[in-house]
Amino acid sequence: TRVFRKMADSNRGLFKVIVDGKPTTDRIKNSGEIPEVSKMTPIIVNTMQDADPSVGRIADTIARHLGIRPNINMYTSPPHSVGLTAHHDPQDVFVIQVSGSKTWLVCDPIGPGRSLPTRVSDDPSHDLYYRYSTKDLEGATCREYELNIGDILYMPRGTIHAPATHKNSSVHLTVGIDGDFTWGDFFKGVARSGGFEKPRESLSTLFTCLPQRDLNRLVPHLPLWDTQNNRITLQQAQLEFSKGVENLGWGKCPLETRERLLRECLGVVGKVVDLMLKLQVNSRSRKPKFWT
Repeated sequence: TRVFRKMADSNRGLFKVIVDGKPTTDRIKNSGEIPEVSKMTPIIVNTMQDADPSVGRIADTIARHLGIRPNINMYTSPPHSVGLTAHHDPQDVFVIQVSGSKTWLVCDPIGPGRSLPTRVSDDPSHDLYYRYSTKDLEGATCREYELNIGDILYMPRGTIHAPATHKNSSVHLTVGIDGDFTWGDFFKGVARSGGFEKPRESLSTLFTCLPQRDLNRLVPHLPLWDTQNNRITLQQAQLEFSKGVENLGWGKCPLETRERLLRECLGVVGKVVDLMLKLQVNSRSRKPKFWT
């Protein structure tokens, strides 16, 4: 209720109503309408980590352990309601049940979800389309979980899920672990930092011989966070990234090519880490603040 009262013209877009399994922003005009609307249909409130101090503390604690300050959304649902239709997310997700109960259909990734997607598309014809029909899920490995107060459900990127309530209403938080950089981004940073003798050719080779899942994996963000907070040195962060590069799935890369690419990457790790730190600082300084 205290969050609903914070709705204003500047943050109205953060309050969304779920209609036919999809979010829309055109159903709530002011905070006074929310209590009544919430009795009839699910509501999403985005970026709760900036709206509520208790949720902000959850985000800060996660950041200290993962190096990523998550985005946290709140979902309120009346009894006997269906939330978002079956879909996968482009980030790892923790669901925290705050009030009532909710049933979750959870299915193993299929199609594009298997590659740890970092982006999604609402275009059904696009390779990154992330919604699934009942027919799409025929043959998929699915399970059903009922979350009660205090329960937590973890779903890696690409995991298909669809929530619904039955006799009880529900409030839950969705904690999205959405990092800034993947290993694919790291290699682009190597090219930008002058590490590759032939940048276009090297990037093409890397993106061909390395598994897509590895390219989409997040780089270790905790060393970046700890470096910015003076917990470790830049040299220690570089060492963590060097280990990460060497542990990727290089098996399909020809030995000579692999050795050359590794040598070129490791030669500029420090420059790439420094570039990532600067990009993070610049991004955070430009991040708009909707909650005041």
